[in-house]
Amino acid sequence: MGERPRNWRRITILGASLGAAVLFFVAGIIFWGGFNTVMEATNSYKFCSSSCHEMSWVHEEYLDRPHYQNATGVGAACSDCHVPDAWGPKMVRKIQASREVWHWMLGSIDTQEEFEAKRIHLAENVWRSMLRTDSRECRNCHDWSAMDLEQQAARASREHARAFEQGMTCIECHQGIAHQLPEAWDESPVWAGRFEVAEADDSQTAPLEAEDLGEAASVSENLAAALDWEAVPATDLTLFLPGQASIEWIQDGSEHGGGRAFSFGDRCLWCHQGEEADIGALAVAGEKIETFDLGDKRGHVPMSVKAAFDDDYLYLQFQWQEGEHAPLPFVEGGVMDPDNPFKLTVSLSDDRVDMAERAGCWTSCHHDSAYMPDAPEAEALATSELAERLDLMSGNGVTKYLTESRTEIEIKGRRGAARGGWDKLKAEGEVQELLDAGVYLDLARYNSGDGSVESGYVLDERHFSDSQAIAFSAEEQDGVWTAYLTRALKTGTEGDKPLDLERLYSLNVALHDDHADSRFHHVSFQYGLAFGVENPDEAFGEDMVEINATRVTP
Repeated sequence: MGERPRNWRRITILGASLGAAVLFFVAGIIFWGGFNTVMEATNSYKFCSSSCHEMSWVHEEYLDRPHYQNATGVGAACSDCHVPDAWGPKMVRKIQASREVWHWMLGSIDTQEEFEAKRIHLAENVWRSMLRTDSRECRNCHDWSAMDLEQQAARASREHARAFEQGMTCIECHQGIAHQLPEAWDESPVWAGRFEVAEADDSQTAPLEAEDLGEAASVSENLAAALDWEAVPATDLTLFLPGQASIEWIQDGSEHGGGRAFSFGDRCLWCHQGEEADIGALAVAGEKIETFDLGDKRGHVPMSVKAAFDDDYLYLQFQWQEGEHAPLPFVEGGVMDPDNPFKLTVSLSDDRVDMAERAGCWTSCHHDSAYMPDAPEAEALATSELAERLDLMSGNGVTKYLTESRTEIEIKGRRGAARGGWDKLKAEGEVQELLDAGVYLDLARYNSGDGSVESGYVLDERHFSDSQAIAFSAEEQDGVWTAYLTRALKTGTEGDKPLDLERLYSLNVALHDDHADSRFHHVSFQYGLAFGVENPDEAFGEDMVEINATRVTP
């Protein structure tokens, strides 16, 4: 007999007939294909941006962010950040999304006002999720191991290195990368203990002990002008227009992207050195930090600084290129200070002034000073009970002051409050105690019109007087100005900071060029000034000293 034909019906797979198995297989393909199609459709950019009316509001914000449009053309859609790649977590997220669909059907958020009222709650849900997963979705594109810190900008390189060392995760620094931050986001309990936004803390001010002013000193001649400066190394810095970027603006992370870095302890110089020309150009063009029309005023001024010292004096040399006259359009005649073609100011401070090591003289620039956005009206100044204590009616308005001299400083201007604290002055005895303890910013200014020198300090306001312990002079040759400063280390004058050769100081330079006045000056970032220290990084910390003065024999 021949071989019996095989009966295909008797073949089984996992207990099912072959036919049934094929049917289940085909049905599974169809089901999975349909399921996957629905999954991918609900992950699409088109679906996310158009399915719910509340998405239109956050979608508009997203269009202005780097995850939508950037130099490389590599973007990230909604699902890239909000839906996990792995199948299991993706299913969990989709199940969670069903609750959101339910609230959409109920109309829980029907208006933009309702959305804004719940923005902080919605944002906190995302922040908590990303903290739990170590910013898993971010790491689909951004990974520590793939970062080349040497190719990153200085600020990014520094922050990423620190984040890696401290075990931080992406969302701790990059809130608001795709959507607007809710009001008071930094006060959310999500961030409790993770970072702090710096506020004035008088208890952390320098120890309250009187400064040793020494005997009264005088400088009979400007010794700096006669020094041989060829052997003294130069530090090249770039002065720029700061616009209306106050110390409050710097600390507000919603306006100044480096607000958190500053509160962590970063210095302005660390993040923005090399950007001075760009910042100045933005101010001149009125694109950022400036509301006044500055016409053709130059946005930045390169300057060379040399520092030397001996047992009695500090010597400084400054050199910069003279600029062409550029009338200021908002001033009649274009000249603010007809008497002075330029004024050069040098400020010194130490760690007894809060934030001085990070921001230098910026600690005294407030949002309610003259020509600043929240400057008080003349009527408010005239009727203030502080008019007798502060020089409010001389025409200068509110001048520079330190946070330490106020009982309260408004940083963010919440609910329309003016930023700053000009009218929150501490009692006279408290201010005097701060002055005696050396909590002030030292100033020395040269007026080119008559060659006069003013010395003073900033605490409750700006104080200027004549000083016999400081000599300042300047000369111009072939379009280059050279200025010399000789200053007694210990002047013996209240408000002139006694300089200790063992300490680190913050040095800032401001140039009111082309007859400018008030805040329309070019300023430097804060530069650490030491006196001939052999190993400055070991003595004061890494990257804290930019100018190490050279000891000379006069």
